[in-house]
Amino acid sequence: MLRAGKNLREKALGHMVACAALTVWCLLVPVACMTPDKAVRETDATGTRLATAFWQKQTGRTNTFDVCRPADALTLRIALLAAARGEQGVVFPAVPHVAADTSNAVFRLSLLDSLRVAARNDRRYQKLKEDIFLRALDLDYQQYGFETSFSGVMLGVLSGGSGADKATGGAEAAAERTLPDGKTVTGRLALDVVRLLSDDWQSTALAGDLTVTVPLMRGAGREIVREPLTQAERNLTYAIRTFDYYRQTYAVSVAGGYYRVLQLAQQLTNAIENERRLDLNSRRAEMMFDAGRMQRIQVDQASTDLLKAGDSVISTRKSFEAQLDAFKMLIGLPPEGLVEVDNEELHRLEVLMEQMAKGSRSAVADFPDEADSFRIALASRQDLMITRGQLEDAERGVKIAADALRADVALSGGAAMSRKRVTGDDGVAEGETWLGGVRAGFPWDRRRERNAFKRQLVIVEQAKRTVEEQEDGVKLTVRNGLRNLVAARASYENQVESMKVARLRVESNNLFLQSGRSTMRDILEAESAMLTARNAFCSAVIQWRMSGLELRRDMGVLDVRDEGMWRIANGENHD
Repeated sequence: MLRAGKNLREKALGHMVACAALTVWCLLVPVACMTPDKAVRETDATGTRLATAFWQKQTGRTNTFDVCRPADALTLRIALLAAARGEQGVVFPAVPHVAADTSNAVFRLSLLDSLRVAARNDRRYQKLKEDIFLRALDLDYQQYGFETSFSGVMLGVLSGGSGADKATGGAEAAAERTLPDGKTVTGRLALDVVRLLSDDWQSTALAGDLTVTVPLMRGAGREIVREPLTQAERNLTYAIRTFDYYRQTYAVSVAGGYYRVLQLAQQLTNAIENERRLDLNSRRAEMMFDAGRMQRIQVDQASTDLLKAGDSVISTRKSFEAQLDAFKMLIGLPPEGLVEVDNEELHRLEVLMEQMAKGSRSAVADFPDEADSFRIALASRQDLMITRGQLEDAERGVKIAADALRADVALSGGAAMSRKRVTGDDGVAEGETWLGGVRAGFPWDRRRERNAFKRQLVIVEQAKRTVEEQEDGVKLTVRNGLRNLVAARASYENQVESMKVARLRVESNNLFLQSGRSTMRDILEAESAMLTARNAFCSAVIQWRMSGLELRRDMGVLDVRDEGMWRIANGENHD
């Protein structure tokens, strides 16, 4: 009877231990696990926080950095593809700050709308934003290296055999922290329990220790220890500057692509108008030939020019459609999408350029002189700032490489304690120990470090030459920009006069032809000159406009907002 009761107690105790272990497992393991959803939430919050802090510090803006791709980027693409397939009732998404005309399932964009759509749809634009976010996560990991890290282990085991069934359990917790000056502090606490299930024997042990390590030579010093964190911070800054510089270059590229579409659209209009006028001239030549007032050779000349005009219309239309498709790709839209540009933008640009021509005698009146332009560009260009920063990184790398040549010398010290009790013993077995020592590793074999140090010196010299070359390139770009702006203004004024002369020439030759004082060849040459003048005037207007934008971009003073449009302090704004 007593034997049966004892066995029952042993089984009950075993079940209790098993249930307790299972309960602890079910409670602690899920808490310790990192689920995918939790990982996404935490990284989103951390990356956005760090990216926003550096973004606001770098750009001076107050908005929160958002890495997510706008939802309307996909819905707009779907709507454009549906409209291209001829589906009825296509609804275009509402794009913030964009008031595009979507009548007849055609997405008609002004220049301002194009800049805003491009900022929300361009793939490289989004990639550079994601690069900022990823560099922020890298920084978070480096910051984590200077925080207190915790670890823990739990163990529960049931075993048995030959009547010696037992339950073993243990837990261990540890904490470690690296200080910015290189010191490492480590602490550990452990608990072990062993119990035989066949009798009342039990052993309990508790142990703990604390260790401090202080490097004295290699790996010592705040700059050396913090170098990975410093580089992570600078990489995040570089990513922001790369994105900011790309926004400037991209905005100018979008404007250039938009104006090229407008230019080809105007050339197509001019070619069609020229074909119409030549068709009238050809008919008039036939009538005059029938009346005996014109020779057949002049009639054939009119017909030949009419056929050439037809070929010109075909060629110009093909170029216009190809350029329009390329522009759609540039702003992140599908090439088959039904997208149009606002032809009134060209008229508004002509009015703006005319006002600028009347308001200033000099093409560079709104810009500083060459020396000041150099100074501004060298201080403002984001890509040049990155190159200079990389030179500083290389110079810091020399210090890191020199530190690696030194000996490994570190002081270490610590203390440990233990407590152990076994069933049946009268007391507790105690133990305390301390330790202190010096660890030294002499630099007898530093060939790899030696070569790395010399390599870093070479890298510094290469980085210096890269900075010099890029600074000279910036100056050259600014000089060319100033020259291009002056030449574009002069070409515009020349083409204004050419338009006047070409128009008078057409009108006078038409009058002379009626009085017999001009030939059809004179009319055809005048019409050709008129077509050339119209195309050249349109090109001059756009070239002057783009020269100003490109110079501001090359000087690093083109302020592009988050929505994608630019703001010019002393010129026209896109508001």
